[in-house]
Amino acid sequence: MQVNSRKNAVVYARVSSKEQEKEGFSIPAQLDYLRKYAKRKGIEIVREFREAETAKVAGRKEFENMLNFVIENSDIDAILVEKTDRLYRNIKDWTKIDHESMGIEIHFAKENTVMSKSSSSNDKLMHGIKVLMAKNYSDNLSEEVRKGHAEKLKRGIWPGKAPVGYLNKLDDHTIIVDSKLAPVVKRAFEMAQTGNYSLSRLKKELYKMGLKGARSGKELAKSQMSRMLSNKFYYGEFDRGGQLYQGSHEAIISKELFLEVQGVMGFIQKPTLSKYDFVFRGPITCSHCGSKVTAEQKRKKSGKTYIYYHCTNGKKICKNVTYIREEDIQKQYVEAFSKIKLTKDIIKSTRDALLESHKQEKEFRENEVKLHTARYSKLDGFINQLYTDKLEGRIELSFWENKTAECKTEQEEIEKRIEALRHSNTAYMFEGIKLMEIANSASRLFPMMEKDEKRKLINLVLSNPTIQDATLRYSYKQPFKMFIDIEEVEKWRERRDSNSRPSP
Repeated sequence: MQVNSRKNAVVYARVSSKEQEKEGFSIPAQLDYLRKYAKRKGIEIVREFREAETAKVAGRKEFENMLNFVIENSDIDAILVEKTDRLYRNIKDWTKIDHESMGIEIHFAKENTVMSKSSSSNDKLMHGIKVLMAKNYSDNLSEEVRKGHAEKLKRGIWPGKAPVGYLNKLDDHTIIVDSKLAPVVKRAFEMAQTGNYSLSRLKKELYKMGLKGARSGKELAKSQMSRMLSNKFYYGEFDRGGQLYQGSHEAIISKELFLEVQGVMGFIQKPTLSKYDFVFRGPITCSHCGSKVTAEQKRKKSGKTYIYYHCTNGKKICKNVTYIREEDIQKQYVEAFSKIKLTKDIIKSTRDALLESHKQEKEFRENEVKLHTARYSKLDGFINQLYTDKLEGRIELSFWENKTAECKTEQEEIEKRIEALRHSNTAYMFEGIKLMEIANSASRLFPMMEKDEKRKLINLVLSNPTIQDATLRYSYKQPFKMFIDIEEVEKWRERRDSNSRPSP
């Protein structure tokens, strides 16, 4: 659409971390680009908002300030931003900016796109897909980083800072026994085993032996003592993400000693385990009282078993408790997915647009790699300076070891992040197509999916599932909400083809 002259606008520029802001890469370049864009379009910039925080979680400070400023100032006509993923990288942020009801435009300068009240439904569809892609891209990068952690866990390597009694070995990123504190830790377990020491008395005795807080230099808190004495790491195993791993590090105590201490100190808790992994338990709530819907397996006299879902509150509290079988819930989910329909023509036109968008995302990835590489080099310099300071006696050995370990850990994370960025280099352009194909085939694929896959698909497409009188009710998330009525999609296509508008 053609932009009218002398509009008032705010500018929003964002980088994905405070560290990037310090490095001075992205925000100045964004602001320069948007100022030139505004001048070209005859737009008056009223205020600029700069964000140097992650957008993975909604609730960014400057994003909220910008939004409130626009709402409070009726003379603001537009928001200027470089690209879609600079404004929002999650669905919640997208829904907060209802530009139609606010009566404003959103200019995505580098994408040559303006979203306004008069935007075609096809443009809205493409915009929604881009937002969802941005979120998925961010999620995929996090997944690649998690894969790096998972690989270390499989090898029995604890991916974080070593607990007291151990040290992080800097050259090969393994964990070794601390010859000074390991005997004290072992003695702590032996003393606890006798049953003659409370946590308060034990921490006082251990302080005399040299066991103290790394930062405070004082006695360990009772909570720290409790965590240490219940840490499986000391006998050679560790928990991570609810899973137990066999560590590759040297054990300080035996497993038998550890288990005896758990009993003596009262650390053993009765596990709360579910006998069955019910596929739909968790996301569904009762529409009458708002409580979670739970599941249970029942066996009929014939010997056949069924899984029933019902409100967690009993009939005394929730008067409308309804029992619904799992297969009935699945049928209703299939019906929900069957309403999502897209023609091959729509998917093809979207593919063409996303291939163009891929060029911009490639530029983003290259800049991210550049930023992380610069930070890695900066940490190298810091490590070298720490070593010099240690040699010249300006810092203590323990300070050098701790700070160097912190830098090395951060460098490991940077290496994983860079690898994740490079790994996703060819995947990005297919994300939007994959999402549309999943949406188009969801009703057919859903019954054949594994339990985890079903839960992921439900979470991707639907929101707020509730059960009311044995009927599943739900809302569609964007952009899937736009895929419901195929006749409307066809109308969007016809309007776009017959009434193409000039680029802003």
